[in-house]
Amino acid sequence: MNYRFLASSSLLLVMAACAQSSIQPMSKDTFKIATTAAPACGPNGARNVAFKTAALEVIRQGGDKFVLVGDTNNSNFWSGTHEQGMIVQVIPENSSKARNALSAREQLGADWQEIVAKGVPTTCT
Repeated sequence: MNYRFLASSSLLLVMAACAQSSIQPMSKDTFKIATTAAPACGPNGARNVAFKTAALEVIRQGGDKFVLVGDTNNSNFWSGTHEQGMIVQVIPENSSKARNALSAREQLGADWQEIVAKGVPTTCT
């Protein structure tokens, strides 16, 4: 039996479904992302999933520009899970804040349409 292959396969399975996010509306232009990620993701993985989820939700709401107005994180010592929260404000294109806002499409990259079609990420990779 190839134990190295078994260990690699097990790690891939853990990474395959290591994060989940929820979106809670807070106002007409603001929402909260709450992401929980497995220990293998680490705090950076949880943050990356939350950020991608934020960009996806901005596009889903018909926008492109956004700013993060809040950011929290926590690691659970006992379970090893990582939690990331973000408060996101969608910025209208014609707003004076748009010049300094992030572009959701740019943050997701050139294949943003494919990423949006796949939906909220469940992996940290």
